[in-house]
Amino acid sequence: MLRERTDRFFGYYPGTVALVTAVHDGVRNVMAAGWHTALSAEPPLYGVAVGRARATHPLIEASGRFGVNFLPYSRAGAVQGSGVYSLHGGHDKHALLSLPTLPGEPLALASAYLHYTCTLSAVLPTGDHDLMVGQVQAVHYDPDAYDDQGLLVAQPAIYLGRSLYTTTTKARTQHGG
Repeated sequence: MLRERTDRFFGYYPGTVALVTAVHDGVRNVMAAGWHTALSAEPPLYGVAVGRARATHPLIEASGRFGVNFLPYSRAGAVQGSGVYSLHGGHDKHALLSLPTLPGEPLALASAYLHYTCTLSAVLPTGDHDLMVGQVQAVHYDPDAYDDQGLLVAQPAIYLGRSLYTTTTKARTQHGG
């Protein structure tokens, strides 16, 4: 039950963190993004909020492409590290966090259970971030992470805030038909 009021807007998670990948002129980066969402089914659009000062921002704008990757709970340390370390600080997060990409797919992280390759279709200013809107061009997924109905059975990395992660249980309850 809601019983308290606060002026603080952010920090009331949980949620999955997407790892956004970008490559341009031989420079690659991966960043953690807590603010992301599907925007449209037709055409398939996905949006990611990226701070203008982040190293990934100009890579996306210059290349016109980005990847959205979802890693399992077993890789929560890499998810966290993608948000802590910075390309501005000289870190190759792919190497540092053992995040190889699929052969011929420089935006798709091999350890992801789900990946979207997107072409940039719009950049919308949203306060201190830009919403990078991408049209999904390809979807890669780990079939072992999903059941026959296409529902996730893998354990996702769920961010609780303050560097804490958890995951789901196997228990499920269906309501309605």
